[in-house]
Amino acid sequence: MVKYCPKCGYPNSDDANFCVRCGYQFSAVGDQQSQQPNSQPPYIPANSNSPESPKKKIPLKAIIGGILAIIIILVVFLVVLPLISPHGVSALASTAQSEFGGKWVIAKCKSGTASYMGNGEYKVKYLNGTVVYESYNSLQFTNLLSPPFSSSSAYQIIYNAYPSKVVFSIINGTVNGEKTYIILIGAYWNYTPNPASETYSVINSILSNSSYSASISAAEAQAKSQGICFVLSSFNGLDYYYTSTANTTLLSQLPISSLPLQSLGVTSISALGAFEGVSNNEEIAVLAVNLAPTNSQMQSIVSQFQSCL
Repeated sequence: MVKYCPKCGYPNSDDANFCVRCGYQFSAVGDQQSQQPNSQPPYIPANSNSPESPKKKIPLKAIIGGILAIIIILVVFLVVLPLISPHGVSALASTAQSEFGGKWVIAKCKSGTASYMGNGEYKVKYLNGTVVYESYNSLQFTNLLSPPFSSSSAYQIIYNAYPSKVVFSIINGTVNGEKTYIILIGAYWNYTPNPASETYSVINSILSNSSYSASISAAEAQAKSQGICFVLSSFNGLDYYYTSTANTTLLSQLPISSLPLQSLGVTSISALGAFEGVSNNEEIAVLAVNLAPTNSQMQSIVSQFQSCL
């Protein structure tokens, strides 16, 4: 017979006085006839395999919840925020206010985007929600751009080159108590040649030829002597000229009828700034009325507007 240790449950010989496993001392009477105690688990040999622990369940609900949270965050950043944040043409007013101070607002009924539909017709979406169909000549401020009908000396052809997209805007401002205006228009062609690419070719050949550097510097110096800032240069992929002046004597000689200002009710001009930039596919024209922006300020406005094309 064997007797089980009441402490560790190890089976010992019937005549053992001590447990060979844990050293427990058996009593003279009680433990000699002891059976395996109910309170102790049966001895399990060291080399026996213990039962497998239950597998952990994958928290599917937590994973799905995390995925949904990521989707919601993406929707907010990619869909909702662009709708409620100023962008494109709508952000021009805040850019003007940052550059010139005062108060500025977009004229939504005179600002929008025109997409070419064919046969000289455009679908025009104004910022006030109005949608109309207009011919190219009916679009706002197209007289500031190169005409779409052009004779090319380089290609010896006459072509009808309507831009694929036209963006236009008026920003009304009040700076130091004076009403000011910034008129912008840009055109994009998805093909070449076009009127912009022709002009770009001419200006780029001048800017890239060092022999013209002295002539450009002389023109800038002559303009400066008359109170006019003039720059012929490149930035953001555009070759451009910029000019501005607050010389009221010169401005009084400028016929207002030659500028697209009739609809604004402008009767006199205290300062004027102009920008004309071209690339192989883009043309941007800016006219600042009663404002003489620096070249840097004009570039800031143009950069914002260029992102709309």
